[in-house]
Amino acid sequence: MNNILNTNISIEDILSLVTKKKEIKSMELNSALNLYLKIMEPNTRPDTRIYYVVNLNPVFDFFFYHNVKETKDIQQDIIDKYVKYALSKGNKPITINKRIGILQTMLKRLNELNIIDIPSFKYTKIKETKVKIEPVKKEDIKLILKHIDEMKLSHQLMIYLLIGTGIRRNELVNIKTANINFINKSIYLDFTKSGKGRYCYFNDKIESLILKLIEQNKCTNNPYLFAKGDSHIDKQSVSSMLLKLKRDLNIDVLSSHKIRHYYATELLKNGADIYSVKELLGHSDLEMTQRYLDFTNEEIKKNNFKFNPLNNL
Repeated sequence: MNNILNTNISIEDILSLVTKKKEIKSMELNSALNLYLKIMEPNTRPDTRIYYVVNLNPVFDFFFYHNVKETKDIQQDIIDKYVKYALSKGNKPITINKRIGILQTMLKRLNELNIIDIPSFKYTKIKETKVKIEPVKKEDIKLILKHIDEMKLSHQLMIYLLIGTGIRRNELVNIKTANINFINKSIYLDFTKSGKGRYCYFNDKIESLILKLIEQNKCTNNPYLFAKGDSHIDKQSVSSMLLKLKRDLNIDVLSSHKIRHYYATELLKNGADIYSVKELLGHSDLEMTQRYLDFTNEEIKKNNFKFNPLNNL
């Protein structure tokens, strides 16, 4: 697909390609995607934008083959045909749902900016086979915290933030010192997977480590909490740190995503409502959060007796 992720193209250039018709506002599909990527650029990382392109490429290829070249041409029949075709080619429901979801998000965003009229089609997600996500074990989290004082300050803080907030690697490394509010004990995450900012919250232990790291970095003008040169450490540095910890402590399962799962499941097990967990994790819909519900039969039994309505009668 031509011009995708070409940073030399301005938004004005792309907007000039909008169909000039009174009855409907439309854009050529590649141009629409290019504009969407430009709009999302300030708040999304490059690999996320590449992810959008990789997922929409096969959809657009199918559309072009069927002479669907503009946003106004996307109708119910082409969506239905694509889904049927993708399934016949062995694409998993989760992949198809993801691709159509990205398409819908792009069209909705361009419509909100009054750039295009949103095409009229409905899409009901295909039922997905749930994949069990294995979290880090609670015993291993305790083991990590038992040995954490042996780690350097920045690594200690990374570990505590991952466990205590459930944020993603990229959100972690992109934390800006100016976005930390010590009065509310909150951090505003302005660099997220969705591009939509959100808050996470920290306890006294994390606050203490943050203050120590800020003091350690005070001689630099770097705006990032986890500073490196003129920028910040990369997400691979976080993975490397966790891999070393995994090997040193002989832990079976350990990654930032597995810790994120641990954070979510512990919140839910300890009584947090799923809507609050959704917001804390930065999920776009409740279905994503529901994947973290992983209670055993014994826990379900305990919850029945703990929250049973007969208790209050």
